[in-house]
Amino acid sequence: RVSLAKALINEPEILLLDEPTASLDPDVGDYIRTYIEDFASKKGTTILLASHNMNEVERLCTEVMMMKNGEIIDKGTCSSLIIKHGRKNLEETFLKIVRE
Repeated sequence: RVSLAKALINEPEILLLDEPTASLDPDVGDYIRTYIEDFASKKGTTILLASHNMNEVERLCTEVMMMKNGEIIDKGTCSSLIIKHGRKNLEETFLKIVRE
């Protein structure tokens, strides 16, 4: 949380986040996600997010790149990827893609 606060204090144009809510309890994780959403919306900040939490990705990202073994294997909006792969949500889509 301290690292995130330090990153946001200077109001960056681009914010790189690597698993920003990993190891946080659900309540604090939700608070952090809400704060990131509001911050990006108000400041016009571009966020590059690395995460294995597909619910978090669906909530915070407009464009997604899915990777396997260091290579991009698919990309698009959350909804376009879900539709393209015939799944109900991004978690199911991610699992289908990485298991192919």
